[in-house]
Amino acid sequence: MAIKDLFDPSRDIYRSIEKVIAFGVSQEERLKKEIAEYVVTDAIDEQFNDLLRKMQAAMDAGGENEVGVWVSGFYGSGKSSFTKYLGLAFDESVTVDGVPFRQHLQDRLKSSSTRQLLNNVAKRFPAAVLMLDLATEQVSGATMAEVSSVLYYKVLQWAGYSRNLKVAYLERRLKQEGRYEEFLEMFREKTNGEDWSGYRNDELVIDSLIPEIAHELYPQLFPTQQAFNTESTDVVRFENDRVQEMLEIVREASGKEYVIFIIDEVGQYVGSRPQMILNLDGLAKNIKAQGQGKVWIIGTGQQTLTEDVPGASVNSQELFKLKDRFPININLQADDIKEICYRRLLGKSAEGSRQIGELFDQYGQALRQSTKLEDARAYGADFDRQTFIDLYPFLPAHFDILLHLLGSLARSTGGIGLRSAIKVIQDILVDETGNRTPVADRPVGWLANNVILYDALEKDIERAFPTIHKAVANVYKTHYVASELHQRVAKTVAVLQILGNLPITRRNVASLMHPDATQPSEATEVEGAIEDLIGDSYVPFGEQNGGLRFFSEKLNDIEQERSKLPIRQAERKRLINIALGEAFSPLPTTQLGGSLSVQSGLKVQNGGLPTSLAGERNSIQTLVELVDPADYEAARTRLTDESVTRNAEQQVLLIGRYPTEIDDLTAEIHRSQEIANKYRNEPDQEVKEYCKSQQDRAARLQGELQRQLKRSLVQGSFIFRGQVTAVETLSSDLIEAARKHLAEVATQVFDRYSEAPVCANTDLAERFLRVGNLNGVTSQLDPLGLVQTVNGQPQINTQNRAIVSIRDHVDKVGQVEGKSLTKRFSEAPFGWSQDTLRYLVAAMLMAGVIKLRVGGRDVTVNGQQAQEALKTNNAFKNVGVSLRDDSPSNEMLALAAERLTEFTGESVVPLEDEISRTAMGLFPKLQQRFAQLSAKLTSLELPGGERLGNLTQAMVEMQEADASDAPQRLWALHTSRLASWRSAA
Repeated sequence: MAIKDLFDPSRDIYRSIEKVIAFGVSQEERLKKEIAEYVVTDAIDEQFNDLLRKMQAAMDAGGENEVGVWVSGFYGSGKSSFTKYLGLAFDESVTVDGVPFRQHLQDRLKSSSTRQLLNNVAKRFPAAVLMLDLATEQVSGATMAEVSSVLYYKVLQWAGYSRNLKVAYLERRLKQEGRYEEFLEMFREKTNGEDWSGYRNDELVIDSLIPEIAHELYPQLFPTQQAFNTESTDVVRFENDRVQEMLEIVREASGKEYVIFIIDEVGQYVGSRPQMILNLDGLAKNIKAQGQGKVWIIGTGQQTLTEDVPGASVNSQELFKLKDRFPININLQADDIKEICYRRLLGKSAEGSRQIGELFDQYGQALRQSTKLEDARAYGADFDRQTFIDLYPFLPAHFDILLHLLGSLARSTGGIGLRSAIKVIQDILVDETGNRTPVADRPVGWLANNVILYDALEKDIERAFPTIHKAVANVYKTHYVASELHQRVAKTVAVLQILGNLPITRRNVASLMHPDATQPSEATEVEGAIEDLIGDSYVPFGEQNGGLRFFSEKLNDIEQERSKLPIRQAERKRLINIALGEAFSPLPTTQLGGSLSVQSGLKVQNGGLPTSLAGERNSIQTLVELVDPADYEAARTRLTDESVTRNAEQQVLLIGRYPTEIDDLTAEIHRSQEIANKYRNEPDQEVKEYCKSQQDRAARLQGELQRQLKRSLVQGSFIFRGQVTAVETLSSDLIEAARKHLAEVATQVFDRYSEAPVCANTDLAERFLRVGNLNGVTSQLDPLGLVQTVNGQPQINTQNRAIVSIRDHVDKVGQVEGKSLTKRFSEAPFGWSQDTLRYLVAAMLMAGVIKLRVGGRDVTVNGQQAQEALKTNNAFKNVGVSLRDDSPSNEMLALAAERLTEFTGESVVPLEDEISRTAMGLFPKLQQRFAQLSAKLTSLELPGGERLGNLTQAMVEMQEADASDAPQRLWALHTSRLASWRSAA
């Protein structure tokens, strides 16, 4: 079924529709066709109503009421129709089929109140209406004459006067003196019966006959036949005088008190020219002052009289100055044009509406996604079922683009020869120019998209934007002559570049050239075609400020230079490495035991030694290698063998196939960066913008390079200690797959982390030592549970796996600095926290397993020096750590325990068992026991008044004095004092 079969047969799409509504066309048949086609929407009806009420109020009141009206809207939005039909409704002399034109307009209005209002106002205030179309009625030989001058000449013409000002003045004098018929008769005599009306603007006749006639009529004023000079001379005339004269001429010629001046396209005419705007401002001001509410001036323009309205077709800061002279605003909206178009031309039959509705039900949601626009503030891209039925084969965005495109073309050409929106739409439906298949003959589903808009307006585009048109033509002249896709992309970009108010992104290009409602999106194909055009040195096409565009000749020369820039292999590797680094950012990280954060570093193998890209100090490293797809299986076998060697114990190998596309990508990235760096300091703004766009392009292609590498690696394999794992079995996302694999690897690399699986607080070691008494150690101070209770007494478990690991290492290497010890146990296979390590060392010190070397002196017991040495990681790094080898003899320890037991009646510890295990741990236990007993014995005095409790202090003093024989001396002191105390007791 063809699209033409969908339309309402009563609205013949092949009927004659005028290109534009022209002010100068007043033939009855033409007016009859025009008004029969005129569609008044609800919004237009309201605009008529509002304006008529204001006109009625001003004409009733008289005086200096507001009489300036500004009608704005897109080119082809109906401004000319609105103002023309309004003016003709006030002119009683205009009839169609013997009926005043006013009644024909009334029949088109929607509301009864507006119809009644038009009838009342037009009857009460019949007016002389003068319509001036500045797009076509400019003064010949007077480039951009002031509006008041053009209007003055129009008034003379309308009233039947010669356009020669001196002759016109002569005519007016003759009429005022009642001698005009005498003048006409004299002209007929001298021309053998010719009528003056046919020669009043003929310069040859005027120059030869009028001086002679003037002399005969006014011999006293013109004494000779040469006295009357028809040549124009500059005469100083004030604008208010000229306005007064215009009103007098109109009233004399029409016999009517009320006057309406309608000036079409005045906004386009004066533009941003201050002098023109000042003249129009003065004209409107004088009409208001002298007309006393009976004379109206109505202007039209694409521009609104506002400083900035985002949705307006055009804004002008200069035109904003006219807002006080034209305070009555009529703004015809784009939605009105859509309604007018589908009511006049695109209306469907009942069966057609049903079929289009079913088409939407089946494909509508997918079509909405395929044609969705980015940042399309001025364009109604979305649509529902009814809108689709009303506008098909167009979409809302196509309508808005057509209107903006017509406006852009009108601004460049003045609108001369340009068709209205409704006419363009009809031509798209039925035109066969260039052997194109008319849209109406296409099968149902076909869409009239941006490509078709370009084709329909190509001649206008060539006239208004020859550079862009030539650039599109270059696509046909290259090897894309047979590629419809590349040509469609070029046309779509050209339309958007002319508009300048819709981002020319890849998504928008694909959306606006979508060809068929039943087809899926062409985004992927369009993306490829765009890249082809960008990379083609013969097509002046590229990116700028984040958008696509055609370049000028100057930029095209730079593009030619860019296309010839070579890329070295070292630069290609650098770009690949950057992309790999970004692909693995952030680096894969996992948590081990809930407390150890393990992060993999990243290296790449691309010839020679591996290159580190990130996380060089991390224990686990991921080494990426990209190989030729043909060598992939062999390379994987090779890497699997390498992964079981000692050097690869902490290394994850990641192998992928080298994507063939990345050679082109890296070359393009390099060229974009190089050309931008070369020309970035050029003063030409266009070149600066080009360089910025090349930088943006390089960044975008770098992202694409990253995506290509990710895709290749996801299809590759992880290899660790002989185990091969396909990446995509873990996740389709590279980072997530790497994280999951790292979680498994970390448990093998840090297989001894479980010996100390906590992350201690920074001050834990210091707080542990400051407690002194193991009875006071809580779980918060001892997260690894090093302090255990044996036979009711607390003691440090020196057989804890972490303590044993530290002791074994120290025993193997001898005295070791804290910095070296920290490095050893923070790396694989331990991965312990530095703070946790200091806490373990503090416990080993209290247990008598180790001694510290601080400032050249040994520290063997808990005290101020020990606490300062283990307070922070920074303090600990220069502290020496070694095993204790100076413990008291077993006999001395046993004797001391026996005597304490005899004295107190309590067993200190089961010393025999402890001695059998190790003598190294006995001294600290006895030291702790002394502290416990001191509380009981503090009230007993020794000879000389010394108390037993002071023994503990003596022990500390000996330790701080760095007495190498402190344990033996201490036990000797203790034994002698106990004996003295016992005998004294």
